[in-house]
Amino acid sequence: MKKGFALAVALCLSVVLFSEPGEAKEKLVMGVHPYKPAIELYKKFKPIAEYLEKELGVTVDLSIGLSYADTVSKIGKGDFHLAFLGPTLYVEAQDTYGVLPLAQVVNNGSPTFNGVIVVKKGSMITSLNQVKGKKFAFGSRDSTLNHVVPLWMLMDAGVKLSNLKEYMFLKTHDNVALSILRGTFDAAGLQPDVAEQYKSQGIEIIATSPPLPEHVFVATKTIDAATVQKLQKALLSPKAVPLYKEIKDTISGTVKFSDQDFNVLRKIMKEVNPYLNK
Repeated sequence: MKKGFALAVALCLSVVLFSEPGEAKEKLVMGVHPYKPAIELYKKFKPIAEYLEKELGVTVDLSIGLSYADTVSKIGKGDFHLAFLGPTLYVEAQDTYGVLPLAQVVNNGSPTFNGVIVVKKGSMITSLNQVKGKKFAFGSRDSTLNHVVPLWMLMDAGVKLSNLKEYMFLKTHDNVALSILRGTFDAAGLQPDVAEQYKSQGIEIIATSPPLPEHVFVATKTIDAATVQKLQKALLSPKAVPLYKEIKDTISGTVKFSDQDFNVLRKIMKEVNPYLNK
């Protein structure tokens, strides 16, 4: 009888000890899509992870997705509890898994941006129609401004992939810009700040897209509501602004957003989808 009682007490104590609130019983993983080298992204986003860790009182590990598709899959399935996503990745994650909006970046004073198509200054190409028969550079296949938007801009101007002499995927915005400057390609799609960065070296913009929604932070739908609220509050706080400038110095904060803000981009993606893997 005494042995049975002692065993019951020991089991109860075990449950109490291993259920203490102070125990590291929960960990969050923040994912980032690999739009730059992993070591560079880790440096940029580690301060945000540490800030969230302090605000929520739980461990927040930072993880860089192996690919754009891997990042979408991990936030959708809950391997990432929250993630920083590009616009097209958000649409894919939302439409496939139903992720939860947390906060949207305000960059250069706006939660929207424009894609641009560029050429080398002096190339004599001044309109998209003149890109026919030329060599075009894309970045990553899953990039909003390196592939989806410039492809749509070409299509909207009546330029099909079959009208191009050649096209290639060069992965990063910097690779794309340098390919134009070196003359390897005649035209390319870029995000405006990268085009501006290389403007003094000879990059010239010949076309600009309609306004499109900026990058976002989202949560997986498997996370509890209380944690989602805490994450959103922390990401929207003015205290986080200096940390966002570690990501990009033109980011001045974040705002709330809704899925409807992405309907224009969703329409663009639908139109170009049959050509995205060609």
